[in-house]
Amino acid sequence: MTVTPPARLAAHVHRLAVLLAAGIAPTSAWRHIAAEGEDETLGRVVAQLDRAPDVALALERAAPTGDAAWAGLVAAWRVAAASGAPLAPALTAFAGAIRGRQEAARDIEIALAGPQATARIVLLLPACAIVLALLLGVDVLGTLAQPLGLLSALLGVGLLLLARRWMRRMLRAAAPPPPTAGLALDLLAVAAGGGGSPEAALALVAAELDRASLTIDEAETRAAMSLVRLSRRSGAPLGALCRAEAVERRADARASARSSAERLAVRLMLPLGACILPSFVLLGVVPLLLGLLSSTPSS
Repeated sequence: MTVTPPARLAAHVHRLAVLLAAGIAPTSAWRHIAAEGEDETLGRVVAQLDRAPDVALALERAAPTGDAAWAGLVAAWRVAAASGAPLAPALTAFAGAIRGRQEAARDIEIALAGPQATARIVLLLPACAIVLALLLGVDVLGTLAQPLGLLSALLGVGLLLLARRWMRRMLRAAAPPPPTAGLALDLLAVAAGGGGSPEAALALVAAELDRASLTIDEAETRAAMSLVRLSRRSGAPLGALCRAEAVERRADARASARSSAERLAVRLMLPLGACILPSFVLLGVVPLLLGLLSSTPSS
């Protein structure tokens, strides 16, 4: 199933919000967006609307499996409908949130480009050593018949596999922030637009997140509960509090991921020195020495 890129989904949602603000019915608005969007998922949404006019149900059935952005859109639509919040402002804010998360992911991809390229190049060093030995006329396969050559090859390959696994784990640790960063707070801001109590808005968001099987960071959940209490005590609008907190959460996640990516460039030196360079010696230098020694006539 084709997954809609977050940037394109944000554009769809923003256009949808404009159409709804102009007074167009939700089902008609989705059909207009699908006619111009050239998106497979939008086509599935329209197909589901042809069967039943329930937009939330159509979105849930048409959303790609495992796509957090679409799952968030479904949850936002349900929250807005259940709370009575105006759809157009809610969708406009949600489109901005999608763009914010996409910008964060793009920043981290740029920061990781250097370390990823370094990892790929470094992993080629043992292969370059084998090619060098072959160019020098060393019988690399012949050295495997010797116990020392076989042991050297096995250790070299083992170190190479260890280094690859080590580097992949390090790269995963410096991945972009989760696509759900700030989502609970965005949904709470949508629910607050319905004019209900802060506690009811929080309960609605929790139910929809659970229904959508979206995992939210525990710290963000605590922040949402804290904002509900603050809004209740102070009388401040919950929606404004949540939107500001969501922006801050995404900024913190982006900064943390960027910092991790920058540290990664230095940490990649660990597998280089501990695994790659020894593997280079075991797969290239040792066979070369064994080949030279075996080709030297004994006196």
